[in-house]
Amino acid sequence: MAIDDISVPVARQPLERQAWVATSVMLVAVLMELMDVTMANVAIPSIRAELHASYGQTQWVVAGYSLAMAVALLTGGRLGDRWGRKRMFLTGLVAFIATSALSGLAPDPGLLIVGRVLQGLAAAIMLPQVLACISVWFPENRRAAAFGLFGAVVGLGGVTAPLVGGVLIDADLFGWGWRPIFLINVPIGIVCLAATLLFVAESVDPARPRLDIVGALIAAAGVFLVVFPLIQGRDNGWPLWGWLLLAGAGPAFALFVRHARHRARRARTVVADLSLLRSRVFAGGLLVTLVLFGGVTATAFIVMIYLQTGFGYSPVRAGLALVSMALAFVVGSGASVRLSAPIGHRVLQLGCLTSGCGLVWLAVVVGRHHTALTIWDIVAPLAAFGFGLGLVVAPLTDFILADVAPEHVGAASGLQSTIVQVGNTVGVAVIGTIFLDMVADAPAMRTADAIRAHWAHSMQYSLYVDAAVFVITFGLVFLMGRNGRQDRSI
Repeated sequence: MAIDDISVPVARQPLERQAWVATSVMLVAVLMELMDVTMANVAIPSIRAELHASYGQTQWVVAGYSLAMAVALLTGGRLGDRWGRKRMFLTGLVAFIATSALSGLAPDPGLLIVGRVLQGLAAAIMLPQVLACISVWFPENRRAAAFGLFGAVVGLGGVTAPLVGGVLIDADLFGWGWRPIFLINVPIGIVCLAATLLFVAESVDPARPRLDIVGALIAAAGVFLVVFPLIQGRDNGWPLWGWLLLAGAGPAFALFVRHARHRARRARTVVADLSLLRSRVFAGGLLVTLVLFGGVTATAFIVMIYLQTGFGYSPVRAGLALVSMALAFVVGSGASVRLSAPIGHRVLQLGCLTSGCGLVWLAVVVGRHHTALTIWDIVAPLAAFGFGLGLVVAPLTDFILADVAPEHVGAASGLQSTIVQVGNTVGVAVIGTIFLDMVADAPAMRTADAIRAHWAHSMQYSLYVDAAVFVITFGLVFLMGRNGRQDRSI
């Protein structure tokens, strides 16, 4: 989720009751989007089987969405500031409905990937407006409660989405298989659209900031040059052009920095305010965010493929396996509230270690039960992983923004949200490729036990790599300083 500059109030705020109604309406769209992302992970094996997609194409179903969302989030926030947040929310919602239908009706992997990329762009226009509106509708003393409702919706989506996705796929409604996980967005979105027209007030930034389209395109090119060869390279035997594209990412990011500095010197709007990086806490926090979410998203991606393709779990059974992780995440988030004040940034490190240990535990379990793996075998390791995530994710944004001046909080939170999506994309590209590369290198095997043993070995190795990501994140937390309130330089 992301927002851009949201600190400028509108002249007339809706009454508090109207604000709560309007917020509830917009949060329906948030829940719809969150569940769509999670259910897509559950559906990956079913999509691959029905559409005869390659593993690289299934990676694009997940990574294409995150990539599109990453490159458009900051611009999406600016669009709301300039032309009206309600208007842009409606525009994004209509586009999300249409692209959900496109994804659900896609006859082949290529069109599905196109639909998912367009879905990500639509979400990047729609979602920034939600938190922006909350921040201008509610007075400061009521804003925390509104953001708390937002957090509760996110938690609800995380707990229910894997199971709902599994039930929809297993039910095979009208013989549509996995398609209802996208098509269900159409009726929900239409109801949300009608309610938005009735109950949501317009909100515009009087300054009407200009857009930095060139900067957004350069940033998009840089991320694309990293992600595309990592995902597509495996299917093409790691050709020379893939390495050349990777090498081109560095110059692209350097060009982006130069462009941003040039616009800043001329007092023009930039897609990302690089002056925020002068804060040690903020810059270190972005690195933590990037690496952390790379590990988080990759875990869900490879676990779903392993359980359904490697062990033949049904989608609903695989979804049930993730429920323990989601519930533990909620518990960990609650625990982080009490731990953040007394131990500061160390709660992030505690969470990283807990999640890393959960992944190592899961790897050991996978190795021991490589021919017969039940849900009960993996519930505890996944719960440990989820609890650790709760300790990290819940307080991370607060720590990162603690060193940012109030007038820069909107831009800073938007930048962090973009980094979350970049991490999601790169994580699926790197760790997903490691796992799928090992699975694809299987020698000729005739017995089911031998095939499962090979899958287990591939999964073990990938989980150890994923655990190492959390160890690296543990170390990166030191870059943020001790307590999140020092080194204020913005």
